[in-house]
Amino acid sequence: MKISLPRRKFFGLGLGALAALPVTRSLAQICGEATAEQPLGPFFPHPGTLENPVSENDSDLTFVQGRRGMAEGQIVHIVGQVTHDCHPISGATLIIWQAGHSGRYNHKGDAESQSFLHPQTGELIRRTLDPSFQYWGRTVTDHNGNYRFKTIVPGFYPADLQSGWYRPPHIHFLVSATGFPQLVTQMYFDGDDLVDNPWIQELNEQDFLLQNPNMSDEQKRKLIVIFTEQIDGLTGRFDINLT
Repeated sequence: MKISLPRRKFFGLGLGALAALPVTRSLAQICGEATAEQPLGPFFPHPGTLENPVSENDSDLTFVQGRRGMAEGQIVHIVGQVTHDCHPISGATLIIWQAGHSGRYNHKGDAESQSFLHPQTGELIRRTLDPSFQYWGRTVTDHNGNYRFKTIVPGFYPADLQSGWYRPPHIHFLVSATGFPQLVTQMYFDGDDLVDNPWIQELNEQDFLLQNPNMSDEQKRKLIVIFTEQIDGLTGRFDINLT
């Protein structure tokens, strides 16, 4: 179920093993629920909406081609597999977009609350653009349905200062695959190796979109990705199950 709210209001089983399972259980039941839909939000990078235009939209958001410097923030790798009823989907297109380290989107519509006080520490946070961050990316799944992005942990930001609602760090996903409805969802963060993770979890618990009662507990849990230190850095797995 999609939610459309104005900003101030919302803001390994193998296939061989499956044959031995009781026929009364469908593949969808065995493989888990479909990945929950989440709102597109107001900051999708449509042509002409970027405040700081960038020409690249590859899978590494930590630098911008032709510009010097690296993106601010904690670098993370997101890996996963796009599937349907346990079967991998090759050639699926994934587009992601997110706020930068300061909690600001590279979007002309993100004009509110350019600075605010951290509700816990009282620190003044200035929501500035990072010219070395790509802000959105694109990739295509391989023949096993696998994908990978390299990016940074986005900052949190106020969705509605009057009510004290702050959106937790999250990344928007748009997934398109031939023969399947387009999926829009959001991925959230967890993990002891994340900077200020207790605060991130507090924001997760209070977020109206992540805690949407129309989602099952399993769907909510699968939107939250645990990041841990791996050989190539801080990595989390976000698998996407299409209907």
